Amino acid sequence: MNKYRGKKSGEFENNQYIGAFADISFEIISESEYGEEKLLFETRIHYYEKGTGDALILLHGLGQSLYTWRHNIDYFAANGFRVIALDLAGFGYSGHPNIYYTIEENILILRAFMKTMKINRAHIAGVSTGAQTALFFAANHPKYTNKLILITPGAPNENYPFLLKLLTTWFGAAFLRLALRETTFKKVLNEFYFNATLLTADTVNQYYAPYKNKSTRETLIRYMNNYDDSIIAPLLKNISNNTLIFSGADDRRHSEKEICMYAQKLRSARHYRLRNCAQNVQEEKPDIFNTKSLEFLKTDDDTAGFWTRG
Repeated sequence: MNKYRGKKSGEFENNQYIGAFADISFEIISESEYGEEKLLFETRIHYYEKGTGDALILLHGLGQSLYTWRHNIDYFAANGFRVIALDLAGFGYSGHPNIYYTIEENILILRAFMKTMKINRAHIAGVSTGAQTALFFAANHPKYTNKLILITPGAPNENYPFLLKLLTTWFGAAFLRLALRETTFKKVLNEFYFNATLLTADTVNQYYAPYKNKSTRETLIRYMNNYDDSIIAPLLKNISNNTLIFSGADDRRHSEKEICMYAQKLRSARHYRLRNCAQNVQEEKPDIFNTKSLEFLKTDDDTAGFWTRG
């Protein structure tokens, strides 16, 4: 059963007792010395659902959980949408299948989740790597995809915090497998925000809590070592879904040039760039994100035409 549990009235808290779980299965086809091999995987996806109407699926980014949508779920549910926020496989309180955690596997999991939840077609919003998952899903499953809302689409790169890049080394991976201190975790989180005052003790704890589980730490290691978004750029020109893109002018991880590339190559996209904001627009500027996104979702007008606002 969906319900709020927090230290203060109305404060959203993500844990294994909030929302529900969906049991899913998916196949991965691999090549072996004996030819093509199909491997069946089963896992549980933790999600939080609220509202009725057209489905709106919310996908968090690398290292996050559905907690990142805490300022947005109620708003869209109150405005006529069936909102489903996921803890993606390996993160938050979802299961940890023994996979590589590539973008290809992400869309297999998302499609399996939609089948289990009987979602025939959905708007999809995503942050960072979650935004890339939304794009790759739209490219491969256009009939199941409605409009797209992308927040700072991008993958781990040379601008990411040193501690995250360290996970691609033997030493860094071995260190994280042993433990991850909350103070260290906060330092990494701080790199993704413009307004550091938003990182209250409760917020840090909400993001940190799943990493007490060594399987979640292992997921992060595999993500950093196996995630490759090079297959996305060639597909952008074929994606016709109306798309709204948000980015923060103070994002130190993804350049304006990188974000504009998505807006220019997609066939029907608009770009809204916000000052005094970094990667997580939905957290740092929730009111603007919510109202602009709702306007976009509710209108039937074609969004074709690239534009940027400061």
